[in-house]
Amino acid sequence: MTAQVDAIIERAGLGGHRQSFYPTRRRKWSEQKTGQKVGTVVAMVFGLGLLGLIIVALIMAVPAVGLVLLAFVLVLVWGNYYKSKRLARVNVGRELRIHEHGVAVVGTGGASMAIFRWAEMSVLQNIVRHTRNGVHTHTTYAYTLSGPGMPTTQVNGGVVGTFHDPVTWGTEIQQQVTNAQLPPALAAVQAGQVLTFGSFTVNAHGLTAGNKGVAWAEVQQIKTERGFLSIKQQGRWLSLTSMPVSRIPNFFVFRTLADHLTESARGQR
Repeated sequence: MTAQVDAIIERAGLGGHRQSFYPTRRRKWSEQKTGQKVGTVVAMVFGLGLLGLIIVALIMAVPAVGLVLLAFVLVLVWGNYYKSKRLARVNVGRELRIHEHGVAVVGTGGASMAIFRWAEMSVLQNIVRHTRNGVHTHTTYAYTLSGPGMPTTQVNGGVVGTFHDPVTWGTEIQQQVTNAQLPPALAAVQAGQVLTFGSFTVNAHGLTAGNKGVAWAEVQQIKTERGFLSIKQQGRWLSLTSMPVSRIPNFFVFRTLADHLTESARGQR
């Protein structure tokens, strides 16, 4: 399978292979540390013991309710077991490959593959910090990739079954897309063309979204806060659109381009 994948990628002209990422999985019992094993055993014994006492008490007091609860617990245990086995089967052969000129997303068993070139692809990034009772529990990462002749593909990270180390591969994808697309985007704007990034349009004079706009010479600062883009103009913070940055294609290209045009306009004052 690896040879077939390599051959397809070579024909696509993605260049040298830099790094691969694979789906995460739950650690096997033999891979866990002693402390983790002890904690797992204690939690299982305590939890099952308490649940067993409750079920026995219910069966003795109200047999029908106790039996229903027992059946529910058995179904829940079987469902979790089936889900873990299914996830393991689905993830066989999946791979995220970073190459010199693009990225390849290999599907289950290598049966499918989506190839995107840095210079042509579009990226949507959605990173969400999850909390419980005000405490951060985990962060999920979702990158939606699209490009000429390829199906839109979502690459995820942050939970079991998704690609490991999303901070590394997510940053690499955004950096490579920006490196490849920023120079031609800047040249196009300087040549008088208008570029579109979601609800935003960019030209040599300023930035617009719908019927709102601001000239580069009037922009004092650009920032992203709570998932939205804000622009400081004449001492006031403005929001040109209600669209979150997670829905702006190639946001890093857009943001770097906007910063460059702002600095250029500031230097001409």
